[in-house]
Amino acid sequence: MMATVTYEHVFKRFGDVVAVNDLSLEVRDGEFLVLVGPSGCGKTTALRMLAGLEEQTSGDIYIGDRRVNDVAPKDRDIAMVFQNYALYPHMSVYDNIAFGLKLRGTPKAEIERRVKDVAAILGLHDLLHRKPKELSGGQRQRVAVGRAIAREPAVFLMDEPLSNLDAKLRIQTRAELGKIHQRVGKTTIYVTHDQVEAMTMGERIAVMKDGLLQQVGPPEELHDRPVNLFVAGFIGSPAMNFFPAKVAGSAGDAAAETAFARVPLGQRGDRILGKDIVIGLRPEDIDDITSHSQNGRFPVDAKVEVVEYLGNELQLYLAANEATFIARVPVDTQTKPGASLRVGFDLRKLHLFDRATEQAIR
Repeated sequence: MMATVTYEHVFKRFGDVVAVNDLSLEVRDGEFLVLVGPSGCGKTTALRMLAGLEEQTSGDIYIGDRRVNDVAPKDRDIAMVFQNYALYPHMSVYDNIAFGLKLRGTPKAEIERRVKDVAAILGLHDLLHRKPKELSGGQRQRVAVGRAIAREPAVFLMDEPLSNLDAKLRIQTRAELGKIHQRVGKTTIYVTHDQVEAMTMGERIAVMKDGLLQQVGPPEELHDRPVNLFVAGFIGSPAMNFFPAKVAGSAGDAAAETAFARVPLGQRGDRILGKDIVIGLRPEDIDDITSHSQNGRFPVDAKVEVVEYLGNELQLYLAANEATFIARVPVDTQTKPGASLRVGFDLRKLHLFDRATEQAIR
């Protein structure tokens, strides 16, 4: 069965609060789509409406060609994995995975086959007779995922399934979930507030803020061509640096006048002369040019406030006049807090935003 998921102009209001505001989104068959955004942006509500756990105020939701607005949750052919694993403590791993199938009256031989298949996919074979309290957090999460896979639904819904795990386990389980999706190949919608999780897992990412869908696209598109200030600041770690500026000069010689420098804009500045803008530049696009060649970059003299050693790079917190910003530089950069450092801005990687509308200027 084709398992596309379609939201058409979906609204959800709780009293005067609009939790989801005119959401239109199509998730492709077999796709791993991540819904990401800060707490309260509407991503979990969007997921719960698809599951039938929340009723939309208006708009239509389709799974495949079937409009599911009035279909009971159990008949929507979806399986959900929650943040808390929701395992039955008195049941073995085998019985936890088999529970939903038993409820549906699935024949015993078929239950046996599916549980064994799931155990093979998830490496749970040796744990089938254990109880949840005898498992680690990562193993419990795999059992919860296994229970969903055993159902063989058309669509998987995952609501922050890794947020209860410690950092190392999250990275490991993240990779496992990616492998599982490649093997199972079912349409998956994954909700998280963690943009690193979104960037590493999603084939496409849908960014939400205040109930509104901001941008949908592959990770590299959101990283390299954010449509507005919010997406630019939310995607990427550490976050993009922003500098308020006014475009001055004349055609052919337009520049953004910031608190610390007159940054040349080339032809891009001709159309926006006189405009109040925000310049965006990612930390990895700012280099140390005191000890490395300038290489066509725009020089800025800064004071080093903090140096963070991350093993493979240094993260520098810098100040130039009133502007503060972050640069990611090679570990051989010779500097320390309080030192002066000349850094180079890669002008080819400059993002421009309209200060009034916050939209990207292309």
